[in-house]
Amino acid sequence: MSFGALAFLNPWLLAGLASLPLIYWLLRTVPPRPKQVEFPPTRILIGIDNREKTPAKTPWWLMLIRLLAAALIIFALAEPLLNPSHSTAMKGSGPVAIVVDNGWASGAQWDIRLRMMERLASQAEAQNRPVVVIGTADPANRPARLEPPKDARKPIASLAPQPIPPKREAAFERLGAALAGQSGVSIFWLTDGIDHGAAAAAVAKLVSLASS
Repeated sequence: MSFGALAFLNPWLLAGLASLPLIYWLLRTVPPRPKQVEFPPTRILIGIDNREKTPAKTPWWLMLIRLLAAALIIFALAEPLLNPSHSTAMKGSGPVAIVVDNGWASGAQWDIRLRMMERLASQAEAQNRPVVVIGTADPANRPARLEPPKDARKPIASLAPQPIPPKREAAFERLGAALAGQSGVSIFWLTDGIDHGAAAAAVAKLVSLASS
């Protein structure tokens, strides 16, 4: 969902802005005033100035700050993007393939890789594009498959670093089987930066899959 140069990865969260009137009403709610009961011994307290005073209602400027803070939180959760056509490299109209090296060298920065995969999945969901996620060090060599955009994060959550080197050639073969007959494919490879003996061949294979 976009408004000119501004787009949102999670536009459905903007529905939370409809709750601002309710927040305003809750902030204005003041408990009932206490009842005064005459008690003779309290006459000795007459004339003592109570320095602690509570306003009967919230000042307008404080109310405005609170409402703006709530609106900014909602906008932040919706993940806004300025000029999304320039801030993302995701092109094409077909499936989105996310390939990640999850071998022994990926454990130190796995949190960064996980956040990147989730961000790519959110962009694919915003464009309503199916997603295939594959780890190059999957010990079970499970077949890759296309997932609907709403289910894109499930295969990401199942990935974890493995104490073995990546098997890129086998992983790319499974990826090719999942993308057979598809066009307009966007492929993102989160590499561990190590050659593992065949990095150039791996890049050539991914290029051929993206252009097929």
